[in-house]
Amino acid sequence: MPQDRFCFEILDLFEVEEVKGTGTSPSNRIAEAQGEHDRCASDALESFCTSPRQSVHLEEIECPFCGNKSSNIVIEEEGYQCRKCHRCSLIYLSPRPSLPEIQKLYGSGRANRSAEAGILGFFSRRVHERHHLRIVKKFIKKGSLLEIGAGAGSFLYEARKGGFEVSGIDLNNIQASFIRKRLGICCEESPLSVSSFGGKKFDIIYHRDVISHFYDPIEEFKKINDRLENDGFLVFETGNLGDVREKYYKLFTRFQLPDHLFFFAEKNLEELLRRTGFEWVEAYRYSEVPLLWVMKILRRAIDLTVSRGERKNLQKSHTAPLKRNGFSLSWLARNAFNYFTYIMLYKIGCVMPKRGRPQSLLMVARKRRG
Repeated sequence: MPQDRFCFEILDLFEVEEVKGTGTSPSNRIAEAQGEHDRCASDALESFCTSPRQSVHLEEIECPFCGNKSSNIVIEEEGYQCRKCHRCSLIYLSPRPSLPEIQKLYGSGRANRSAEAGILGFFSRRVHERHHLRIVKKFIKKGSLLEIGAGAGSFLYEARKGGFEVSGIDLNNIQASFIRKRLGICCEESPLSVSSFGGKKFDIIYHRDVISHFYDPIEEFKKINDRLENDGFLVFETGNLGDVREKYYKLFTRFQLPDHLFFFAEKNLEELLRRTGFEWVEAYRYSEVPLLWVMKILRRAIDLTVSRGERKNLQKSHTAPLKRNGFSLSWLARNAFNYFTYIMLYKIGCVMPKRGRPQSLLMVARKRRG
């Protein structure tokens, strides 16, 4: 969801953990791994993130659902453009970077959300993951579960506690390493394929805010279908920007281009499931408007007090953990803020008006027989 980016920026203001030295804090371990990884990243890729049009070959595409080549530009950000298909309402990035360039973006840790931010927020995100796991358990109580785009592994951690046999895929080697070494969960760093996990099939495949990153959603969903057991379930969360009236676009602080390649309407998701061998089971809808309004107010308040550059300098100036009575204040702040976003989105958002407004959609589908 695009609003997540600003949630992470707010959380980063709370983060004053030690990032240098020889201590054993998670921040030290993450910083050391990040430093080693960044030394291997190319200067060309850094240029890609700061000036994309000057360093990356872009290619135009058509709507993957109906073949329409739209000229209706609805989003412009960081030199990129998103077009909306007038036939099916899909919003897609065009022109866009090539598949190898997009994969480098994620593998290098230079996507919109860093691996460090994901790992630091591991425990505070668990309230969201528990909510999703409760829904998953309405349809399947136990079995083998694969998460695509596992991030820091917080959902896998909760699912394993809930009785599932879990595995993950994440293209970022810092996060994948964290899942393997710190959580003891099998995690691969390559896109899903016939050879992933030795050809194993799963009872459930789950992903959250990942479908917008798929280079070819139709092809990826076919792969997912192939890796599911008969009657296996696909559960995923994404937004509905294709259904949203443009007056609500101003609520989003960023759309995270070129990380996000597609923004779907609900009918796009239904068509995607139909084309790739799934039958729709259930959809859970949560209005994002209350959370987006609060985020916008917080953004304005912060911008009035300190610039973005000064915030970064403030974070870097801290060299020791800020603790009180043995608890990190940043840890407490992250937990409080994530619980607040959980209440706004999944409790208040579930009863708010939704038609034509930004929503988070949690979709449940089953592999079609035959």
